[in-house]
Amino acid sequence: MVEFKTGGLARSLAGHDKGQLYIIIGVSGEYVTLSDGRKRPSDRPKRKNKKHLQLIHVYDENLGTKMESGVSVRDEEIRSFIKAHQQ
Repeated sequence: MVEFKTGGLARSLAGHDKGQLYIIIGVSGEYVTLSDGRKRPSDRPKRKNKKHLQLIHVYDENLGTKMESGVSVRDEEIRSFIKAHQQ
């Protein structure tokens, strides 16, 4: 089973944002909240169904720990993490 966890990287498979990379900033049931640091900053995350996402098996321990403990993550950190892992 695929495990979606905070700080992980995911690619959108459906919708107007198809192909876009996001970092997972929250998980609740069948849905996850996502941020890309640009169109979807961390203060306005996107909510998306898990079945419309492809999990990229890259995880940032630092960002994940910050988000889970409630510390705010800067959009610059999110953008640099995504940019470092784009193909």
